[in-house]
Amino acid sequence: MILCSCNVLTKEAILAAAEALVAADPLRPVTPGRVFRVLGVRPNCGSCVDLIRAMLRDFGLPLTCPEPLAPDTDFGDDDEETVIVEERIVIIEFNKIV
Repeated sequence: MILCSCNVLTKEAILAAAEALVAADPLRPVTPGRVFRVLGVRPNCGSCVDLIRAMLRDFGLPLTCPEPLAPDTDFGDDDEETVIVEERIVIIEFNKIV
């Protein structure tokens, strides 16, 4: 069954890409955008995005970030700044990534 007629993506291809994403990083949520990137295409009209999201949810794939997003600890250093970059937490100390 074709879910994205702009890119001629089948349900099977989308599901296989989503399962590969989960296998590669089980803690990172699966999004239609990530699925498109794995398949090497871009959404054109976007009408399939909600359908893909619903299909991923129906198959039980992780669509949201697991809780908690950050460890429940105090980093304890006033010289550090916590910055959220692409759903991950990065500690920046004096212009270097720790």
